Amino acid sequence: MYKADSITPFQLILLAMTAIGLKNHVFAISPLVQTAGRDAWIAVVITMVLAFIWIPLFLYIQKRTDKQPLFKWLGTKIGNKATVVLAIIFIGYLVLMAAVTARETITWANIMFLPETPAFFLIVLCSFVCWVMATTNLRTLNILNIFLLFFIVIFGFFVAIANIQHKNYSLLLPILEHGYDPIMKSLIFQASGLAEIFIFLLLQHKINAPLRFRHYAAIIIILTVLTTGPLIGAIIEFGPVEAAKQRFPAYEEWGLVSLGTFIEHVDFLSIYQWMSGSFIRISLIFILMKEILPLESEKKKNITLLFTALAVTGLVLIPITDFTFSKWLIFIALPASFWFFSAFTVLFVLLAIFFGSKKRGSTNENKENSTEKR
Repeated sequence: MYKADSITPFQLILLAMTAIGLKNHVFAISPLVQTAGRDAWIAVVITMVLAFIWIPLFLYIQKRTDKQPLFKWLGTKIGNKATVVLAIIFIGYLVLMAAVTARETITWANIMFLPETPAFFLIVLCSFVCWVMATTNLRTLNILNIFLLFFIVIFGFFVAIANIQHKNYSLLLPILEHGYDPIMKSLIFQASGLAEIFIFLLLQHKINAPLRFRHYAAIIIILTVLTTGPLIGAIIEFGPVEAAKQRFPAYEEWGLVSLGTFIEHVDFLSIYQWMSGSFIRISLIFILMKEILPLESEKKKNITLLFTALAVTGLVLIPITDFTFSKWLIFIALPASFWFFSAFTVLFVLLAIFFGSKKRGSTNENKENSTEKR
């Protein structure tokens, strides 16, 4: 059924680079610097080490569910009504994820290069394009992602190399200037991105080979690098105090780029990076919604998905100031992301353990009954 829409583990890793990488590369950097200052990169490394402990849980869920669609497997174990409730909760949170991504993108676009363009026009266009993409399939999104990601990576190396002249690595010292407490408080911001690896279990039935430890490890390492690069770059180029004041430190690094005397103002290349990442991330979220929706008809799924896209549009247009939204992002949205996906990971592990042991118990009972009959 899913053979024509399958992707490889390597292609899944590339999707993670773009979809989750946008969050780690852009959204998490400002909260990290604000909380941990020049030691923020230490928090990212510690989070990476802790994330490796989480991998066996993903592998266990994958093994127990036997690569079935996760919520369909859940329906056979706890019943359709309870599964629908969990599905609605999960879809509701995915809507919030898409809205946060779209809101950050629209805000950045309005501030940086489209100050006169109405936010309504931008969000409607963004939601519609992502919905159209989601009405295709995962393989189509993957093909487009490979093309977009190639140039995202090229531009990323370009800005890193071009700004070498502005980098002062002494700004990373002294280490642990304020102790361990700020580092411990900032762990959750990086962890909020790594916890999203759980969403790829929802696509396990579309991957043509089982995900191994090395695949999850590769995703974690790549996401760590995607955070560490611009994070350290912001600290050593602007200093921890100035970087903490910036709304989008990764973008501000583009403002320093100059090639010789006559070539500068190449920050328009960052528009491609951010828009591509946002497009892939929101489109993937919509595709995940389709996988979870308890509907059989593809047409009904697409219509329902259109209403969720409208819900995303409505959430983005809620009239709150960017200052308020920024505080909400730091103190509520990012921590909530970690706790939400961690809770669902633990829930599926417990269900896998319970129903797995129940299955073994029923098998032993059958054997005993057959022996008594003989």
